[in-house]
Amino acid sequence: MGVDTVNFTCGTLQFHIVNGDMKPLLGLTDSVKLGFVKLGPTVHALQQEVPELTEYKDLFDCSTIGKLPVVYRMCLDDSVHPTICSPKRVPLAMKDKTIEELYRMTKLGVIKPVQGPSEWVSAMVAAVKKDGSIRICIDPVHLNKALLRPHHPMKTVEQVISDMPGAKVFSILDAKCGFWQVPLSQKLTTFITPAGRYAFLRMPYGISTGSEVFQRCMEQLFEGQPCAIVVDDILVWGSTTEEHDMRHRQVMDRIRAVNLKLNPDKCRHLLTDQGIKPDPTKTAAVRLMTPPEDKHGIQRFLGMTNYLSKFIPGYSEITAALRQLLLQDAEWSWQEHHATAFNKLKELLMTRPVLQYFNVHQPVVLSADASQHGLGTVCLQNNKPVAFASRALTETETHYAQIEKELLALVYACQKFHDYIYGRPVTVHQIIRQIISPSSPYCGSHYTQHLHAYKG
Repeated sequence: MGVDTVNFTCGTLQFHIVNGDMKPLLGLTDSVKLGFVKLGPTVHALQQEVPELTEYKDLFDCSTIGKLPVVYRMCLDDSVHPTICSPKRVPLAMKDKTIEELYRMTKLGVIKPVQGPSEWVSAMVAAVKKDGSIRICIDPVHLNKALLRPHHPMKTVEQVISDMPGAKVFSILDAKCGFWQVPLSQKLTTFITPAGRYAFLRMPYGISTGSEVFQRCMEQLFEGQPCAIVVDDILVWGSTTEEHDMRHRQVMDRIRAVNLKLNPDKCRHLLTDQGIKPDPTKTAAVRLMTPPEDKHGIQRFLGMTNYLSKFIPGYSEITAALRQLLLQDAEWSWQEHHATAFNKLKELLMTRPVLQYFNVHQPVVLSADASQHGLGTVCLQNNKPVAFASRALTETETHYAQIEKELLALVYACQKFHDYIYGRPVTVHQIIRQIISPSSPYCGSHYTQHLHAYKG
């Protein structure tokens, strides 16, 4: 009697859960990945394109850099004297790749060689990216002291999504090397390299005015368009697929008109009809992280989770034990309570929390709490979280009485969610960890006074 041998193939696939009694479907790309389908010798690759992406494929051309119809002229404080920095040494293993990147940026029209004298010369910073290529930036520490900022109001994703209740379909378009698409009118960004001096012809990364200038330029160029701008992200939405597609096409036509180039790969958070979800690539990266072995490992882990902190209730309290290891006089000693905090953060991210969109027509509830190490708050609508927020207590605040900490948490909650509660009634829920005596000086008028001050 023969024995059949079964070979198992493992792979990571993306799938969708639908509400209905349907047969599961396995697409061609996943079938190839699992080895169920093999390509013939004349087939080299599979490429699936969205029709609209094909129509606008010139906007995703990675071989060129866009050039917006604006020019940024830097304004300087005359009281700050120009500075010429000395060149920084580049490791020999990076020198050839650094020079190649300089030539590539020159060919793209981002920088150009400088022969004549320059009043300002910054140092060059070269870093190795994950793919092994070199990223070249400048270190304009002295120039930033002289730059006069435009102080243009910045926007956040939270502010933008609060203005679109009822949205069901979304697209986020990311500007490719956004700063590089803004031309400069001066040679103030000259920097010194192993191959001589170069000057940026486009706005470089690292200058203190970059984000504000780019936000202002994008808002001016896309004024009147059915989209929202958050620095280099363009958000398009609609209550139906048809409305979204119509707006998306209109915005794409405007992008082509202003000669903006897009990056097809980048994504921040996922906007769905249920709410905001964290980027699964970010949560997956956190879940795969092993326990840190030194302070640098703690910094890397907290840096990753801090990006997702608005999805994690009580983030500051959970990370308190880990932050203690980063103190200057703290010796490295990984204990059980550190491992508990580390694993709890990873567990919370595995639940894939969803934040619902703020609706101006629904009542708002703030819930605030204070612990020994931090403050925590959540903004709720229909008993669903709109946003979490937390912060660590300062050394002075840790010595407050518990009722003072609770009141501080309430004030923090109202300040943090000021945009949501201003000008409207709000219900505040507060967890009191200590019974307050009626004769306590923190009860009565003093307590009520702070409540009314932030009632909205």
